[in-house]
Amino acid sequence: MNENTEKIIEPKMRFDAFMANVKDGGLRSVSSIYMLVCYIVANMNKRVSAATIIEAVNDAMIANYFEISDAVNKLIKAGTINEGDDKMLYMDEQDVKEIALIEKDLPLTIRQRSIKACQKVIARESYKRENKVICEQVDGGYKVHLKVSDNTTDFMNLELFAVTDTQAELIKDKFISDPAAVYETLIDAIFNN
Repeated sequence: MNENTEKIIEPKMRFDAFMANVKDGGLRSVSSIYMLVCYIVANMNKRVSAATIIEAVNDAMIANYFEISDAVNKLIKAGTINEGDDKMLYMDEQDVKEIALIEKDLPLTIRQRSIKACQKVIARESYKRENKVICEQVDGGYKVHLKVSDNTTDFMNLELFAVTDTQAELIKDKFISDPAAVYETLIDAIFNN
């Protein structure tokens, strides 16, 4: 790590981080949050953006939103983490090696949950790009159009009726979280009868 980063991160652990929206077992020190950001970038080199890290770590309740945002921004500013033109984050090879030496200072469950949370956010973003959901207001409710596709083929076009906007949004969110599971469940139901 470079000398700019050393000014930001103190080696001793203190419970100095905001804890709002953090589960028990989450990160309570600013330095451990910096370490986590570096760990994520080192392990997902050029496959994760700042926004993805912030959303994933916050959603998994590992660290406070403001703390994780601050850590990502300061590490980019310090040059420890680099941001490509495509907004993907990466670290120099030497920094990746250094993170490998200290990553065990983070609890294993935190390391696993953070990577899994990032992968989940990345998958959801990919699903949003590849699969379409359109909510259309009609008499008495909403029509929710669900489409599962790849680059060239539509595998499924499904239209559902929802009575309220809340139901329509719930259908949309559940579908976007894993459209392949919806498709597989429907196909299984059709062919297993």
